[in-house]
Amino acid sequence: MTDSAVFHDSAAQDAPVRRNLLLRRLILPALASAPALDWPLAFLAGLGIFALLLPSIASLMADPDMLWHIRTGQDILASGRFPTVDTYSWTMAGQPWIAKEWLSQVLYALAFQLAGWSGAALLALCAASAAYAIIFANIERRAGALFALAAIVAIALAGNFHLLARPHVLAWPVVALFAAQLLDAAEQGRAPRLRAALLMTLWANLHGSFLFGFILTPFFAWEALARTEGSRMRLALRWLAFALACGLAALIHPYGWGVIAAARGVLELGPAMSLIVEWRPQNFAGFGHFEFILLLGIGAALLSGLRLPAPRVALLVALLHSMLAHVRQETLGLMVIALLLGAPVAALGGVMGLPREKRPLAAFGVALLLAVTAAMAVWQGPLTLPEEVAPQAALDAARAAGAKGGVLNEDRFGGFLVSRHVPTYVDGRAELFGMMHYDLSLAVAGRKPETLAALLANPKIGWTLLPSVMPANQVLAASPDWRQVFRDDVATVFVRR
Repeated sequence: MTDSAVFHDSAAQDAPVRRNLLLRRLILPALASAPALDWPLAFLAGLGIFALLLPSIASLMADPDMLWHIRTGQDILASGRFPTVDTYSWTMAGQPWIAKEWLSQVLYALAFQLAGWSGAALLALCAASAAYAIIFANIERRAGALFALAAIVAIALAGNFHLLARPHVLAWPVVALFAAQLLDAAEQGRAPRLRAALLMTLWANLHGSFLFGFILTPFFAWEALARTEGSRMRLALRWLAFALACGLAALIHPYGWGVIAAARGVLELGPAMSLIVEWRPQNFAGFGHFEFILLLGIGAALLSGLRLPAPRVALLVALLHSMLAHVRQETLGLMVIALLLGAPVAALGGVMGLPREKRPLAAFGVALLLAVTAAMAVWQGPLTLPEEVAPQAALDAARAAGAKGGVLNEDRFGGFLVSRHVPTYVDGRAELFGMMHYDLSLAVAGRKPETLAALLANPKIGWTLLPSVMPANQVLAASPDWRQVFRDDVATVFVRR
């Protein structure tokens, strides 16, 4: 055989190898190595975000659902039992209902017991800041402090809409830890430590978003299998064992399997889901923070030539779909996306850390900012509930007028009524009321007059508590069967004559 023939034969044998190597580099571009976590610097970053958000702490009280969450926590603490049926409404009293987020509710109740509404708001703000610090630590070790700081500022900007004294915020640090554990395993071509599955127990007891963890797992398993140098079958079995461990860990809950059924039930509300602001799709009618972050990210990726492994691209696309379909997914989606971008950004050579000699200056700046904002918060005094959430004057007027029977209320006042031990028509427990939310919303908005007429003819309804802007109040005012006893910019009350 001639030298030329040997050369061509060797090239033909090497061709599949080169193609496989090229394909591997295309699907799995090289990632920067990740050093140890710098927790002191992460704590400093989390404290800085806490200080920046502290002046707006009153906005954490803008959601009415926190009131029934705190009431549920108080009842669990007082009775030592977990509810299994509804006792907060007169329409669904006795129907099956569970406090699937009992741990968050108890924590908020304890914070409220210690420091009132300020305590509940501070607990939520501390949880959010802890989540930002965890995200910062895991990005900083890969891409440096500058990109990590930019990432958590973007997440805080998007998450400010969702930063409320509600259970989902207490779950944010657990989400960040869980995603970081999966990411480490994927980059190292191994399975997560089984003890990481215990995070699912904490997550499931805090908030129903724990199902999100089961969505993340296959994508990270895909990357780990692609990166491993060992047996893929053995690694696949380890990831499967981890997923099963997470499933069993989620069942370590007072309601067992019921928590999974209840969390899934929220996703099956159908048209009623469109009434919940946080479940609505993104609205691009005006230029908002989400559109800014999205366009900025796309532009930066195109200009820099950022390359992500194929599994991360697939996960990023899935997360973007979820974030576009439901507003509430913004924060969780951006947390995970920020983690996904850490090592690829570092591979571009853009790592920028904070020199240790400059850390005392940074710490002094954060401490000064925290002192100023804390002084502002103390000067403003204890937090109180806004009238939009707690129409106390309207309730007092109804009681003074001798209102009897069940109340017809819109769900935005449901949490307040639950906190005042007044049985509701509906409240924020969407999984319990389902289409009742949808039908009532259309009726009081004047879009279903026949439904409103049927409601007002119900002899069990003795009085109404509706937002003053609702057209239903005009129908009530024109009826000889109803008498208006209160009206302000927030709420209007009618009682049956």
